Amino acid sequence: MRSIFTGIFAIFVLTSMATTAEARRGGGYSTNQELLFVSPTEIENDLGPLSVCHLVKTRAIIFINVWRTLEGYALANNGCMTDAYFDLSAEELSAAQLAGAISKDVPATPKLSMAQVMNGSWGLGLIAALVGFAIFKAFKIRARRNERMSFVSGASPVAQAIIDAMCHAAKADGHIAPSEIAQIKQAAEEMTGETFTNDTVAHMASIAEAKLDQSGFKRLVKSRSPAENMDIMRGVLMVVAADGRLDGKEKVFVGGLAQAMKMSGQQVAILLAEVTGQLNSV
Repeated sequence: MRSIFTGIFAIFVLTSMATTAEARRGGGYSTNQELLFVSPTEIENDLGPLSVCHLVKTRAIIFINVWRTLEGYALANNGCMTDAYFDLSAEELSAAQLAGAISKDVPATPKLSMAQVMNGSWGLGLIAALVGFAIFKAFKIRARRNERMSFVSGASPVAQAIIDAMCHAAKADGHIAPSEIAQIKQAAEEMTGETFTNDTVAHMASIAEAKLDQSGFKRLVKSRSPAENMDIMRGVLMVVAADGRLDGKEKVFVGGLAQAMKMSGQQVAILLAEVTGQLNSV
C-alpha cells in the first residue's frame, strides 16, 4: 500500500508545477518566503527525497524582521533548504499519513514554535525595547524637570525658564564651580527681579541634563516669546561667556539653543557683545 501510494503521489508531484519562493523589496520594506523543515517523508521525486516543510512569509523593514506568518505546509527537496516547493493540502497530508508516507506526528494544522515565530519577528522585540527605552527616558527627563521646577515654583514661568537654561548652560562642560552658582543666582535675580538662594541654584544645576539634543533645547524655550527668548539667551551668555568668548561645549550649547529659538548668529553675536561689555564694565 505504502509503495503504491508513494509512487502515485510522486507522479502527482512530478507532474505538478513547482512554486518558487517569493522575495520582494521596495521602499525599505520587503517580504520573503522561506521553507522550514518539519519532517522527512517516504516520497521522492527525480531530485531525491521530499520533506514536509512550513511555508512562511517574513516581513522586514530595512532588513529588520518584524513579522512572520505561516502560509501552510509544503513539500520540498534537500531538507527544505531550497526555494522550490510543492503545496501540500490538508487532504493530501491526511492521505499520505494514512498510507504511512508521512509521519502521523505531523500535526493536521501547521503551527510554528515560539522560537520560529520570534526568529522571524525579532525586530518587533527590538522596536518594543526602543519604544520602551524612549518612554522611560522621556519619563525620567520629565521627572527631573518637575523636580527642578519645584525649587522655583513661586517664580514666574519666564524666570523659571531663564534660571533653568542658565543651569543647563553651566552644566554643559560637565562641571559646575561654586563661582558659577553665585553668578547664576546674581544674574537671575538682576534679570527677573525675583530672589533665589545658592542652594536652589545648586540643586537645579545638579539635576540639569549635561547634554541636550534638539528636543531638549526646545523644552527649555517651550511657550516662550521671541522677547523672552532674548532674555533667556542673554542669561545663558552671562554664564558661558564670562571670559568674553565661547569655547568647545559652550559654543555647542549656545548653537543648539539658538537653533531651538530660531535665533540668527548675528543676533547671538549682538547679545554676546552686549553681555561681555557689561561684564567688563563691572
